[in-house]
Amino acid sequence: MSYLKHWKLQRSPFSIQGNRRAVFTGGAIEEAIARSEFLVDQRKQLGLLMGPSGVGKTTLLEHLAFKRHSQNPRESMIRVDLRSSNFPSLAGLMADALGLARGPSDSNVWGAVQDHLFSASAIGHRTIMVFDNVCEVDDDIVQTLSSLICSKMPWCTFLSVDDESLVNLPRWILEQCDLKIELPAWDLGQTADYFEFAIAREGGRDDMFDGQSMTRIHELGDGIPRKISQIAELALVAGAVRKSECVTSELVDQVCNEFTFTVGAKFPIIWEDQRLNAR
Repeated sequence: MSYLKHWKLQRSPFSIQGNRRAVFTGGAIEEAIARSEFLVDQRKQLGLLMGPSGVGKTTLLEHLAFKRHSQNPRESMIRVDLRSSNFPSLAGLMADALGLARGPSDSNVWGAVQDHLFSASAIGHRTIMVFDNVCEVDDDIVQTLSSLICSKMPWCTFLSVDDESLVNLPRWILEQCDLKIELPAWDLGQTADYFEFAIAREGGRDDMFDGQSMTRIHELGDGIPRKISQIAELALVAGAVRKSECVTSELVDQVCNEFTFTVGAKFPIIWEDQRLNAR
């Protein structure tokens, strides 16, 4: 039996994949979006989006790109994911993101990228370059970012950085940054607001989760949206199997005990599954 049918839901409340219009933007998320838009509107060069892994930096940037392009079709946000280390060069990744053919050397590729950005600017198109999951900063990344940021050209650059990776950034990047945008873990109130938003969006009952269960999910998820969503999803599946009328804190604990291993604290093994983490 589909757990969605049991809970009388149209779709999973805790997955926003493919729906960047209906994204939860409460609390600190709304402030981060406002600061990001200020950076773009004021034509600043560099913004640094910071926060722990799983807090929703990629989701925020994708929602921002959708929102900005809907308001102004002449503005486009190009996202380059640096999570994989298996790429020939940063300039090559930028060329791929822009749909450009690569030249015979990195210098030719970077020249093609610059020409494209200048040409777009000349006809009134604004480009926002986003480098997501900036985990490792090697010489190629530093050189290309230096050319992009320090040239004072008509485009805006965002770097999305986990808290753990922030210390590895070159000092000059931090000094050149026009605005630091922090996206912290959620507090309990923000988690409760998210549950209300997500469940109502898919036509669910407002009593599907009791207050204690939401508090427990928030605690187990350390306030990290990705973890909170995964635990809530597992709880719905388990609740449907047990034919529960609502999700309780006892059910949440049972679910986490079934999908955890212990190393000091308990963390669901499923969080390590990249297919589930790619939200």
